[in-house]
Amino acid sequence: KRITKLLPAKTKINYFCEVKFDGLAVSLVYKNGKFVQGATRGDGQVGEDITENLKTVKTIPLFLDNTPEYLEVRGEAVMSKNTLIGLNKINSKSGETLFANTRNAAAGSLRQLDPALAARRKIDFFAYDVAEVSKDAPEMDLHSKEHKFLRDLGFEMDKNEAVCANLEEVITFI
Repeated sequence: KRITKLLPAKTKINYFCEVKFDGLAVSLVYKNGKFVQGATRGDGQVGEDITENLKTVKTIPLFLDNTPEYLEVRGEAVMSKNTLIGLNKINSKSGETLFANTRNAAAGSLRQLDPALAARRKIDFFAYDVAEVSKDAPEMDLHSKEHKFLRDLGFEMDKNEAVCANLEEVITFI
């Protein structure tokens, strides 16, 4: 209702619906198709450099074909519940602290100093946004176009998404 009040009468509105992941928000920077830097969201301006640990995540492409000169991709690093259960079994047997949830386990794993440890933790990455891109990129004036672009580049994307024409469709999606 707030949106429609701000727009001219009879403006057609579409809604893009997607699942919210509960993991660690990260940013991936690619230059000429090569993954060169990865960071946490941090305070919104400055994040923690976790590039070497992110390179161990199998669902993060290290090289992209047919990509713009500069690309920054945002997404979520997550751990499955099954992986968490297995990790906590190992930690329990060795007397180490158990992780409270998958979000803490994913975040803790990627913030380790040892990339080999991060690799053993079986983290996944799901892209959800193009944060910044050079001018040689295709037009992405809709969030759904960003998703298609990222999917075409080979990023893992959640299959649960929809463009909805009205709030009833949004509720159906949910």
